[in-house]
Amino acid sequence: MAIPVWGNLEKSQTNSEKIEEAVARLIAEHNESEEAHLGPGQSLQSHKASAIIDHVVESVVSDKIHRFAVTLDKFAGNKNFIFTNFESLDGWEKGGVGSPVQTCVLGGTKLVTSVANNDTCYIKAVPANGFGDNVNFDKNPVMQVLCKVMDFGYAETHIHIGYSGFQTSGVDYIGFRIYNNTIKAVCRKYDGSETAVNVTGSFNAEDPHIYRVAYESFESVKFYIDETLVATITTNIPTGDNEIAAVFIGVKNSQDGGEQTIGVYHALFEQE
Repeated sequence: MAIPVWGNLEKSQTNSEKIEEAVARLIAEHNESEEAHLGPGQSLQSHKASAIIDHVVESVVSDKIHRFAVTLDKFAGNKNFIFTNFESLDGWEKGGVGSPVQTCVLGGTKLVTSVANNDTCYIKAVPANGFGDNVNFDKNPVMQVLCKVMDFGYAETHIHIGYSGFQTSGVDYIGFRIYNNTIKAVCRKYDGSETAVNVTGSFNAEDPHIYRVAYESFESVKFYIDETLVATITTNIPTGDNEIAAVFIGVKNSQDGGEQTIGVYHALFEQE
């Protein structure tokens, strides 16, 4: 069979489309086809059949996950995982200065100080010493809690992981301090050195918020409010095993003559 010479081929008298235009059109039609690349060995079929679907980190956003699709075993795995709605305060150490009151309410707990200045009310997790249940900063601990400060003007609220209290020395922790409608993200070491960052944005501390603090392999601690990253701290990060407390949540009164109250709900703690 003789091979025709391109220049001798007849030209269409009804279609002025050039070769480049035809190629671009066919590519566009292919890209718009719902059935493109679905055959065996083709890219979309291989992607669907892959044992691991590898996407950019944090590329799957929350509204793409079906409600109830993520079960607790997906959270736990090889981690210590605790989630509580405070049905009971058994297993929590309750304390404070003055006459503190810790009350279980539906879905949470209410912490109330007595009326004097510097009176406090707190709960903290009591670790099972000797069984590896202590908070360990070497194992990337994470804490999350829904909290509402009833009167931010005189209530100093603390939400921490670590050896925590209201004192300013002899404690090491990562977490939030809230006072006078100022929210601080804090990393503090036992020697008293501290990095505290004021959280900016439209966060009214008197409104309920989800506070989350996540330790990341000695390099940084990330702080979130309502799933928004509000601070990253890389200095004065505590390290090692802490045998005193895993989780500390408390409120301190800064005036005479009135009780201070916070509501705490849906607490989560995990570490590797």
